[in-house]
Amino acid sequence: MKKILTTHRYLFFFIGAFLGLSLTVISAWADLEASFYGFSRTGGKRLSTLSCPIIMTANETSSFSIKITNTTDRKISPSVKTDISSPIDPITSYESVQLGAGESKRMQWEIGPENIDVGRFIFVRAWVYAAYPMPDHENFCGVFVINLPTNGRFITWAMIVLSLLGMGGGIYGLMHSEGFKRRTETDIAGFRLIAILVCAGVAASFLGWWVPAMMTLVVALLMLVVVAGHTLRS
Repeated sequence: MKKILTTHRYLFFFIGAFLGLSLTVISAWADLEASFYGFSRTGGKRLSTLSCPIIMTANETSSFSIKITNTTDRKISPSVKTDISSPIDPITSYESVQLGAGESKRMQWEIGPENIDVGRFIFVRAWVYAAYPMPDHENFCGVFVINLPTNGRFITWAMIVLSLLGMGGGIYGLMHSEGFKRRTETDIAGFRLIAILVCAGVAASFLGWWVPAMMTLVVALLMLVVVAGHTLRS
């Protein structure tokens, strides 16, 4: 019975890690595809406030948004251009916004099934034109589309919660099992490091930092292989 419980705890941990890594892959893959999509580039500074869903379902309507902040001491009127993917040509729109000194505004646009392209993605580009002394800002993001009956927000949060519960519960259970107590601190540190890497990869991919996310993913996968191999031998 004790051996079965220990095996289940290992299983919980590895399932949790797999869910977290899968979410990192989905998010980073969509943003990587967006960067190579047919949008024009201006070479502006990174628009870090661009926010897109990570996952959407095939029949779902959601939205993306940007937050614009006037960091100057005078009124400015920047223009905003958005490009959204579609099976034929990207859909382009232009809007202007009035911002007083120090004022911030969030702008939002809908996306849905009509924007799905390349099989399973929705791509977005936002460009805020320069408004002296503020320079151009631009950014891209991608949304992974899954053909399921629920909605993307539920799938995303379910994967996050199950990943954290699986890894956290797995580590806690293993550390309090009789077999695991005989392991070295190095073994314990391996499980903790994987959990930290998975969480870091998910956070980086959510922030749109797909390069650090993919680097973290590779290290986490290598650690998983090493720890899994050591576990099977012991």
